[in-house]
Amino acid sequence: MRGNGTMREGRALRLSTALAVVLITALVVRLVFWVAVVGFDTTGWGDEPDYHTIASSIAAGEGFRGLEGVPTATRPPLYPIALGGLYSLTGPNTDAGRALQVALGVLIVLFVYLLAARLFSKKVALIAAGLAAVNPGLVYLSALLMTENLYILLLLGLFLVVLEDLTSGRVSYVRFAAGGVLAGLTALARPTAFVFALAVPALALAGERENVRRRVRASALFIVLALLVIAPWPIRNQAALGEWVTFTTHGGITFYESNNRLVNDVPAFRGSVVLPRTAVPRWDELADLDEVELDRQAWAMGWEFVRENPELLPRMAGWKFARFWRFDSGLRLQPTTDAVAGPQGIASLATSIDLGLVYWAIVIPFFLLGLVATFRLRRDLVLLYAVIVVHTLLAVAFHGSIRARAPVEPVITIFAAAAAVWAVEAHKKRRRGATPASVRTERTGKPEDVC
Repeated sequence: MRGNGTMREGRALRLSTALAVVLITALVVRLVFWVAVVGFDTTGWGDEPDYHTIASSIAAGEGFRGLEGVPTATRPPLYPIALGGLYSLTGPNTDAGRALQVALGVLIVLFVYLLAARLFSKKVALIAAGLAAVNPGLVYLSALLMTENLYILLLLGLFLVVLEDLTSGRVSYVRFAAGGVLAGLTALARPTAFVFALAVPALALAGERENVRRRVRASALFIVLALLVIAPWPIRNQAALGEWVTFTTHGGITFYESNNRLVNDVPAFRGSVVLPRTAVPRWDELADLDEVELDRQAWAMGWEFVRENPELLPRMAGWKFARFWRFDSGLRLQPTTDAVAGPQGIASLATSIDLGLVYWAIVIPFFLLGLVATFRLRRDLVLLYAVIVVHTLLAVAFHGSIRARAPVEPVITIFAAAAAVWAVEAHKKRRRGATPASVRTERTGKPEDVC
């Protein structure tokens, strides 16, 4: 008895040590990328100036104002509000924002571990966390002032809260209430999450016939709380902009930039967007419109192109899909601003190696194997499938990019880790002449087939 307890304590200690090493690795890799590649006191990459400006305005007590100094809804509100809260303590300091991003990135790795342990085993969880720690896409976004890290963390948190209820058939009002709040916050971080705010109660209602009334009440509570969390934002937009903008005014122009004649005709734009924005067809009709009207007209122009060119859509969808799932990541780690005066050291090495290509060429085959190997557990894994499907469909509707794939990366690591454990255990059992193969769920002690 005492010996067994000592062995369990030893395994727990080794596991804790290994997890600590993974988390420290995640921290170090993200700090190195920030310091050696992005540099200090910079806001020059992609959407960073927007988020920085809005956060600075919030910190100054001027409200949600954009680059033009007027009220805006071009960006989903939660990340700028969180960044603005930080800026209220540190001043509009981009390095403080990047430190927050790094911390969120490390927490994502921890949440990947917790979710994989809940679904599979601690062995799978440790491998998944290790893959997430060095995932180039996640590392890249962990040093930039972007909304993805907060969105991914909240999404994983939502899954952790509701997963037990969805897989066990039991329903907790407390967990569903917490899930509703998280779903609302996640949607305010990125509107995509509203799909999951609807999916969770739908899955709960589609469960076993037992406790139907309880599941209905819990689902209603989930939806009501999610809507209550979201509601202040459209109310604010009505007051500030004169329109009921539910999430952002950025969707229309993104849709139109992704669905127009140039995206089909110009090879450099295929699967992506027309850049600069002023190069899109009929820009002169949009240039002088206010934010809300531009959003409305851009949506209309995008849908007009879709309706008038149905024969182009399959080919364009294929380009978007291929770009979204490409191995060539396009994320060579090179200085994104002039903060690094000429590539030196690690930055010089990074400019010549597409680390995403190396990483995904190894991991994605395991991910695909994991999808097959875990299919018998599909009921428990439906939320992971939903992340893959929803973000892939969004890429096909809008445009494919590695940044857009970032929310899928934690799911990729979990399936890849499950496949690696399955393959090793299958090999061991074949050598012993036993029937392969299972991934043991250490939380329950019950074998779960993943063949």
